[in-house]
Amino acid sequence: MENRILLPTDFSKNSWSAIRYAIKLFENKKCSFYILHTYSKETHGLDSLTLLDPDEVFNKMSELKSRQGLGDILVRLLKLRNKNHQFHVVSESTLLLDAVKNLNNELRFKMIVMGAKGMTNKKGETYGKQTLGILKQIRKCPVLIVPTKVDFNHPKEIVLSTNFNTKIEASEIKYLVDIAKLSNASIQVLSLAAPYKLSFNQKRNKVFIRSQLKDVAHKFNSLRNVNMAIALSCFVEIRESNMISYVAKKPSFWQRLGFGKISLRKLGHFTNVPVLALRAN
Repeated sequence: MENRILLPTDFSKNSWSAIRYAIKLFENKKCSFYILHTYSKETHGLDSLTLLDPDEVFNKMSELKSRQGLGDILVRLLKLRNKNHQFHVVSESTLLLDAVKNLNNELRFKMIVMGAKGMTNKKGETYGKQTLGILKQIRKCPVLIVPTKVDFNHPKEIVLSTNFNTKIEASEIKYLVDIAKLSNASIQVLSLAAPYKLSFNQKRNKVFIRSQLKDVAHKFNSLRNVNMAIALSCFVEIRESNMISYVAKKPSFWQRLGFGKISLRKLGHFTNVPVLALRAN
């Protein structure tokens, strides 16, 4: 199967960091990268342009800006001269989430790589609404979230955060294993659950994960009496890990209504370490 990677961009510094990271990560793999920019008109508020011509002016200016921005990115990428990579640009007048859903249904991406937040997000926010929206709505593709201050070297150690409560599908673990194999990285499984206190279901999931990681170097680690954000932060900092992964469960009914935190926020925030969200129903 062809490696198709989706790279959403809003032309921000963070989205460019995500693009560069993806190119570096897959530099030795044959890939087709799809660079997506969307634009849609806000339905509230009026400005001088909308008073002149609500649709035509907006569409023409936004389309021109979108195509120019994508063209600039394409020129920068083609200078890298990697024979393994092909690039496609997509400009659509629609919401980002709708465009991602449609493209993913059509092309079946191996991964979506995007920045932690874009240019329109408020200062101090850790993750942008577009990023969180894609994590909540896109269930058929892993999502790699890249911070602005990321190190562009290949990852040598990936941390998988899990308490073994959720079964990870074999296909999703394969994504993680494939990423590890790209740079011969090890996988460190980090849990807050004491090994001797695991339930039958947790033990079964742990055994399954172990069997799926047999082709890469890996180790199981347990930290107790601390919340996941602190445990993960300390673990990553001490070991200088290069990537974090977790199982992104389907949001519950209450989470879809805005109650409770999604898994990403429970992990804390990392300014220089990418986070890979594996999908689970």
